[in-house]
Parts: sequence; structure tokens; C-alpha cells
Amino acid sequence: MTVVMTTAGQVRGTEIADGLTSWRGIPYAAPPTGPLRLRPPQPPVAWRGIRDASQLGAVGIQPEGQAFAELSAGVAVPVAEDCLYLNVTAPAGAAGRPVLVWIHGGGYQMGGGTDMAGDGAVFARDHGVVVVTFNYRLGAFGFLALPGEEPTGACGLHDQIAALRWVHTNIAAFGGDPGQVTVYGLSAGAKSAANLLASPLARGLFQRVASSSGGADHVATRAQAAALSRRFFRELGAAPERIREIPAAGILAAQEAVGTGLQATWLWRPAIDGSALTQPPLAAIAAGAAPGVPLLAQSCAREAAIYQLFAPDAADQADRVLAEYFGPARRDAILAAYAASRPELAGDPTELRLAIMTDERYGLPTTRLADAQSGHALVWRSRWDGPFTGLPDPLPAALRPVAAGMHAAHGSDGSAVWTGGTGLAGQLHEAWGHFVTTGTPAAPSLPGWPAYRVPDRDTMIFAPSGPYLAADPRPAERTAWDGLTWESGTWWPFGS
Repeated sequence: MTVVMTTAGQVRGTEIADGLTSWRGIPYAAPPTGPLRLRPPQPPVAWRGIRDASQLGAVGIQPEGQAFAELSAGVAVPVAEDCLYLNVTAPAGAAGRPVLVWIHGGGYQMGGGTDMAGDGAVFARDHGVVVVTFNYRLGAFGFLALPGEEPTGACGLHDQIAALRWVHTNIAAFGGDPGQVTVYGLSAGAKSAANLLASPLARGLFQRVASSSGGADHVATRAQAAALSRRFFRELGAAPERIREIPAAGILAAQEAVGTGLQATWLWRPAIDGSALTQPPLAAIAAGAAPGVPLLAQSCAREAAIYQLFAPDAADQADRVLAEYFGPARRDAILAAYAASRPELAGDPTELRLAIMTDERYGLPTTRLADAQSGHALVWRSRWDGPFTGLPDPLPAALRPVAAGMHAAHGSDGSAVWTGGTGLAGQLHEAWGHFVTTGTPAAPSLPGWPAYRVPDRDTMIFAPSGPYLAADPRPAERTAWDGLTWESGTWWPFGS
């Protein structure tokens, strides 16, 4: 059956290969344009008749060339301010099946719902689940804080919650079980997943969370959000009260004037707005914001390598950033701890600093997230040490040096989760499918994988030689950060 009734009207999907049906471009909220720009999402506008759901909806406005503009099938995706659309893929005849909701990455400033996941067909077929992907507002459109308005600075997070509300209300009609919803995100999507664990507005909308390359507390304090807002409006050359009159192109231009490319990757992010987020996420999670919600948390061994590949000054930022966070003495202590822990990096200052950058942004926040949630629910921790997945096979000779540099880099596990394959990628795909369908990633093909507990911190290492379990891997590096907290921001200089 390809015609399904939602709360806003009927939609007609498309039968695709392998006995699956996809419904694309379903509005889960009203267009966030005009008077609704930079305001929390409103319910979708109802329609009469049967809405064609064969085409993808627009992804959020983003810098030119940074949108992932095609599905793996080659379907073009438009870019527009009217972007609050989702997609559903379900096995034929599905009823009461577990649901996987994907939150895409892109540093909160680029990307779209189909990134890495495509239409979710392989995952839906292999594991018999219903897959949901969606777009949300990005950059200034999603995370600009407006003086005098409440809530403000977290519209993109409110969008994610609205998508989950839509799933909770409508997914049964597509064959899914609203009581078996897993939220999975990578990069900004993983940080979003932690925000959802912490958010009082998201309680009861999902039952499991999986996280790749994320962690918690990559959010803006009110002071950080206000500083970014002041800089943005200087570049815009208009007062905040005129924000809903400015053409979308003008807003994007001001965003680009504030920061571009990788240097701006961590600039835009949700603010603690008193509504979707009422306190730093890690504190909320540690206090029990999501009791009983199992968590699968993974990071990659060389996350920061991908930044160095595309921005060769990335590692050069480390000394300055660590000194700004903690002062020169603690900076030097961290550098020394990593050099002692991994002597092979002691003579390679770039790789040493990339290891620290990896942990500051992803590794340590993921461990702290696992620590916090493990007091309230079952948690599993893993690390991807394998190759960058999803590259052409066979690999062209020109790409081999690049691929070697991206080994275990940020996002290197994403394609494996979604499409599997042979060897290590297939085992990761199986672990994720087992978690979505049973609540534990301990799939039959893996070694014994106990739940994560402090102080043991058992971690499954997906290594090229095969997965193995390690207790508290690299403890000297983890403890180098003990007692330290910091307001996460961009690694590149930003003036307010």
C-alpha cells in the first residue's frame, strides 16, 4: 500500500527495489518563512486529496557547494528556506516494526536528511525496520539568537523535536511502532542526539539513542549566542527587528561573512534557550533527564584527521586553544600526557595535536556522555579504528593517499552503519541493526560486549584485524582532562 493517511492529509509513496516503499518530502511542520522565520516550528498545513510523496523536499539553506545535493540514486535535492520535510522508507507489509530516525551531520551549517543514509533502503531491508530521515534549519536560519525573543537560538533543535513528534503521531500508519523509536545521529547529528536526551521537550518521543562522533555539551551559552548574534548583525547591516524582512540570500551572505568553510563548522550550534535546553546537556543527562533510554555511543580513533586534510592549519590551532581554555601550564601537561601515552606521536607534533583535537571535540565528550547516561540506563561504548567507508571500490590510484589519510577519521564509520558490506563494515552494520531491533548492539558475530560501567569503561574496538573488547582504552589520555570543563566553540579565532 503506497497511500497513507497522516494527521495533515494523505501521501502517496513509491515502491522501490527489494520490496520497500519510500515516501519523500512529507512536511512535518509549516514552512519557517516570513513571520515564522527564526521561530519554533508550527504544525504542518493540512492539504486535501492525495499528496505526491515521490520527490525529496528542500534541504536547509547553506553555503553554495556544501549541500549534499544528490541521493545515492542520483535524485537532485533543492535548497530553500522552506525545508522542514521528512522521508520514510518501510518494508512491504510492515506493521509494528522498530523505527530508526536519522539526524544528519554537517556542523549545523550544511547537509540534509539523506546524507550517508540515502533512502535507508539497505538498513530497512537488512533489519526489517522503518527508516525516517529529515531536514532541519541550518546556520543562522536555525541557530541565530534574537535579542528580546524567547525561546531563541535553537530553532534547529526545535525542528528535530517537531520531527520526532510527527513520528510519534504518524509512524504507525507507515508500519512503525512509536514505542520502539531509535534516534541515531552522526557528528552534529550525534551532538543533537545528546541534546535530545537532555531536552525536557523530547521526553517520551524515543526509546533508544545511537551516537557516532558526537558527545555532549557542544552548545552555546547565552553569552556565546549573544556574541555571535552581535557579530552577525554587524555583518548584516540591519537591526534584529528587521530580520524577517531581509531576503534569505542576505542572511546567508551575513553568515558567510562571519565565518566560512571548516573554520565555521563549530560556530553555529543550539543555544541553551530555556525551552528545548534548560541547562548544559551533560549536567541534565547526569541528573537523569533520560532514565531507561539505552545509549550506543561511538567515536572514531582519528576524528580530527579529516579537518587537517581539508584545512592544513587545523592542528596549528591546538596550542592556542588549549591555553585559552586552561592556561599554558595545563596545556603543556596535556601535551606531555599524550606524548607519554603514545610515544609514536612524540616526534610528530601534527599527529600529536590531532589526537588531542580528536579527544577535545569527540572522544572525551563521547566518554563523558557514556559516563553520565550509564548511571540511568544501559550504555554501550565503541570506537571505530577502521578505514573510511563508502569510498569507490576499487579505489582509483589518485585517491589512495587521501583514503590512507582518512583512516579512522571523522565520519569514516557512517557508510558502514548504513550499508554494511564485508568484514568490519558488515559487523558494524549488524551491531547497529541489533541495537535498533533489540536494544543491545551485542550481535552474534561480535565478541562478548558487556554494558558500559564506570570505572571499567568496557569499549568495543572495531579494528582492521577484527573487533575486540578493551577496558578503559588510553586511560592516561582520558585522565589528562580530569576536572576540566570548557565552553566548546570553534577552534579557529572568532571575534565578537
